[in-house]
Amino acid sequence: MSESERYFTDACAILSVGASMKEGEVMDLDHDACYRAIKAKDARFDGVFYTAVKSTGIYCRPVCKVPTPKSVNCTFYKSAAQAEVNGYRPCLRCRPELAPNYSEFGQGKELFKAILNYFEAHNYEPGIVKECANDLGINPRHLNRVFHTEAGVSPKEYIMTKRLLRAKALLTDTHLSITEIALMVGFGSVSRCNAALKKRYKLTPSEIRKEYKSKMNQDAVTVRLFYRPPYDWDYMLKFFKLRAVPGIERVTDNGVYQRSLSVSANGKSYTGWIEVKPVAKQHRVDVRIGSGLENAVVQVIALVRKVFDLDAVPEKLPKDLPDGLRLPGCFNIFEMSVRAILGQQITVKAATTIAGRVVRELGQEVTTPWKEINLVFPEATRIIGLGENVYEVLGNLGVIHSKTESILSLANGIHRGDITFTEKVEAFRQKLLVLKGIGPWTAEYLSMRGLSWPDAFPVTDVAIKKGLVSFLTDEKGVKLIKRRDLSPYKINKLYEKQAINFSKKYQPWRSYLTLALWRGEELRIKMEVKE
Repeated sequence: MSESERYFTDACAILSVGASMKEGEVMDLDHDACYRAIKAKDARFDGVFYTAVKSTGIYCRPVCKVPTPKSVNCTFYKSAAQAEVNGYRPCLRCRPELAPNYSEFGQGKELFKAILNYFEAHNYEPGIVKECANDLGINPRHLNRVFHTEAGVSPKEYIMTKRLLRAKALLTDTHLSITEIALMVGFGSVSRCNAALKKRYKLTPSEIRKEYKSKMNQDAVTVRLFYRPPYDWDYMLKFFKLRAVPGIERVTDNGVYQRSLSVSANGKSYTGWIEVKPVAKQHRVDVRIGSGLENAVVQVIALVRKVFDLDAVPEKLPKDLPDGLRLPGCFNIFEMSVRAILGQQITVKAATTIAGRVVRELGQEVTTPWKEINLVFPEATRIIGLGENVYEVLGNLGVIHSKTESILSLANGIHRGDITFTEKVEAFRQKLLVLKGIGPWTAEYLSMRGLSWPDAFPVTDVAIKKGLVSFLTDEKGVKLIKRRDLSPYKINKLYEKQAINFSKKYQPWRSYLTLALWRGEELRIKMEVKE
């Protein structure tokens, strides 16, 4: 067996864990496949599993650069929480808190994804399990069953590990006080944080901070975030560059993403700037976070991970999609929603131009290191505050009356709490569709980029139709482009039906199919089309 074939076999063995397990059952990882992965320091498995070493009582990432321990001393776990529950401490060298997140997520596991999103959005605060069950409309016992099946640990154990690893990262990478960190990661008090760190890691916060000598200045914090290769950074940065709104974001000529940002954390709003620089050879990005956002650094890190799809597992994606494909997310879902509405039936360039005018007229000023970025996208309350003048103000900026109605309706829905971004995707879509001027395309687009939903498919999108219609056929195998006997309406309906049927084999990864078609690339499969 060749090396590439062996790695593919290992990936299948490791990534298939849990795929066929019954409710309440937690399957073991393939020991031999995992051991080969850690011997190779293979970054593709970073965060997919963790290596616990019996002789040291420490658990590591697969990419840890320490000498590979003997196989007999290794136990492999699917999550850091599993390793810690079994008495292991995180490695101080490879730092498990820096690993990409991972969960085996398919369309049928939407509930588990919704739970994780809820925990993340509410910062693992005390009492979150009960609140999550209530808001998602499920029984707490069912939530516990689902969580244990998917994660191998209870929600309580998972939350504790998340809090501790976040605290460890902040103690290492920021100048925040221990008290600030304890509250920021959801402990509620510094004494609880200290006790938990001492119990799990056998270290006090002061000892953890002493282990690392910070080299950062007081104006910014720099954190490292890792991902699994391959990653097509050229396409990702081109995607953002084409859509960059003047005044709030840009991609530099040397491939660095910069933007202003407003983030809510612990009931407060923080405004500042970030810079994201890929370090492709080391499979990571270096993120500089301005001091204005330091008290929201946890939220900023989560946003960067989502926006750049750093937690994706490439081996899970269909093999005929382009290598290194990632799903671009968004930093502010209201901003993305407004831009999506502005982009209806016009070009990306035209929509970006109008969005830039909106920012110049209504955006909040912010200080950044770059003269090109000096504003923050206006919040929903800013739009609502315009009152009846909203039509005149936005109209003067080039926004037509119907789109202004949609933007105002959306802003009111968010302000009232009718539209939230932690609920299930289908509920989110349905709430959008009742708003005037928001149709299936916009709802799918916002599910894909706003919620980072991997299985969106805006079938009516012009670029998707252009990419698919040339090889789709009707029920008799005749190419659609050769059907001259049907009206445009019937051709469109037939196209939508056949396109949706074609897309089903890409479930639950149709958002990535959408991106591939937007790129205008041929899929690496042979389309069998009858003449």
